[in-house]
Amino acid sequence: MTRSDVDTDSAAKTKASRAYADRARRSLPGGVTAGVKYFDPYPIAMKKAKGCRLWDLDGNEYIDYCLSFGPLILGHGHPRVMKAIRDSLESAGTTMFGTPHELEATYAERLLRIFRPEGKMRFAMSGTEATVHAVRLARAYRKRPMIAKFEGHYHGGVDEFLVSHTPSKEEVRRGFVPVPGSRGTPDSVLKNTVVLPFNDLDETEARIRAHADRLACVIVEPVERSYIAPDPDFLNGLREVTADHDIPLIFDEVMSGFRLAFGGAQHAYRVTPDLTCLGKIIGGGLPCGAFLGRSDILDLADPASGDFFHSSTFAGYPMAMAAGMATLDELEKPGVFDALLKTTRTLASGFEKLLEDQHMPAVVPAVGTVFSILFTNRLPRNYRDTLEANEARRSVLDTSLLGRGVFVKPGKPFYLSTAHDDLAIRQTLEAFEESLPGLA
Repeated sequence: MTRSDVDTDSAAKTKASRAYADRARRSLPGGVTAGVKYFDPYPIAMKKAKGCRLWDLDGNEYIDYCLSFGPLILGHGHPRVMKAIRDSLESAGTTMFGTPHELEATYAERLLRIFRPEGKMRFAMSGTEATVHAVRLARAYRKRPMIAKFEGHYHGGVDEFLVSHTPSKEEVRRGFVPVPGSRGTPDSVLKNTVVLPFNDLDETEARIRAHADRLACVIVEPVERSYIAPDPDFLNGLREVTADHDIPLIFDEVMSGFRLAFGGAQHAYRVTPDLTCLGKIIGGGLPCGAFLGRSDILDLADPASGDFFHSSTFAGYPMAMAAGMATLDELEKPGVFDALLKTTRTLASGFEKLLEDQHMPAVVPAVGTVFSILFTNRLPRNYRDTLEANEARRSVLDTSLLGRGVFVKPGKPFYLSTAHDDLAIRQTLEAFEESLPGLA
């Protein structure tokens, strides 16, 4: 089966989504409210969700492995989270106060116990807000403009974080030269950004030392793209070289904070950064983020003692605090997170076996509760390795899975939730097996 055959079959089932896309394009560029929601020939528009299931405008049912790109670790509409949201609205009588309220400190104390017991933190409205302010804090601390980030790492839709986010094969051949991630990026951003190679400790150390007197911070996804694990000594080496030069190390754990382990990569790999950024999951499915870390750095944000700016009207609003705490309550129940890890391993290993049975050149890199599928002969150690994968084959697979009721954003990782039960896993494996002959 060719891609065009798959597309034709899918189009017949999703006429309402196509009609909606045609309508939406008249008011929304590309017919979407965010570029990440788009895919060819048009994205599927959803109407309802429950647990690990989605239903589109045509009434088609899907098992959801996108989960809003990761944050819905308990699935859609978990009863405990929904109750927390309703109770918050009823008790507070509002969506937000615009003033302090008790849940802010209560939740902050809980998150600090997990990530940085002796530290401090601030809430934000998103992971992007968290990384923006963490980097600004580091610049205020070191009084320097330059930052270092890793090739292929995403920290939010900000000019400097998009630098070398998805460079092409031709661009990476030029070495680790900063590449703009979007039209409209000023040259000054490129001049103040050092690009580092993930899982290459020698080169990373050399580049950091070469710019040590100008670097304000190093920011990293400790698990690249949610599914590429760090080498055993990589994060430790990164911690040592940044500490040697008093360069704040920022872990962007927006994705890994509660998907790799309860407490993220810093717990799993026993490496403590200076600052940590959280998002998505800590709001229980509502907009939320946080940045936390060393008290001496966070104290710069104290309005009574300095001129550092951090503000966000909705930061710490009651519903997100309540929904986030309900999510952690559920994840902390005995056996819940271990069961989710087991479910993820079952599905990922099932995919691996089916691929092997078909003698398909592919790998299934998995870390924690996330995995991906790359049509290549070796497990990736960094972004550059992923460029060797056959994207066209993955595209056909994703479209075929959509047609068989399995929703994953094309080309993106698979995220699992506690709502993915044995039936969902069995149905997914059946759909995957049925899809493989069309990839030959």
